[in-house]
Amino acid sequence: MKIRKDDEMENEAEARLASSQEMREFAEALSLYRSAMQHVAEKQAARPFVTERKPAPSFRMRLVMVPALAAALAVAVIVPTVSHLHGHAGTKTGSVVAGAPQTPTTTVAQVDDTQLMNQIDSDLTEDVPDALQPLADMGTQTTAGNTSGAEKK
Repeated sequence: MKIRKDDEMENEAEARLASSQEMREFAEALSLYRSAMQHVAEKQAARPFVTERKPAPSFRMRLVMVPALAAALAVAVIVPTVSHLHGHAGTKTGSVVAGAPQTPTTTVAQVDDTQLMNQIDSDLTEDVPDALQPLADMGTQTTAGNTSGAEKK
């Protein structure tokens, strides 16, 4: 029995030694990691803080935008001016005529109500509306072709 106890004690001692050795290796790895992170933090803190600058608009963009804006400004100024001048020219001639007595002239088509009612009635009683007439013609051609084909057989 004593032999077994000695073997067990040796195994426990070896296990303790191995686990303590693993703990030392783990502690060393952690200390190396800690020193690396401290070094990175110190280096980062030593750098001056610089914001990124946006690139200035390129010359090509200016080359396109300046003429486009100039054209838009010219149109914005010229169109109202021309329409304003054109509008005043029409009212000046109208004001000269305005001095003369004007009678309201309204032209009313002299169409008989019965003619209109007859036209509406004929449109409603048609078998095929005018817009669909070409389709109806195609249908009659197809049926005529079918009957002539049946006669040939």
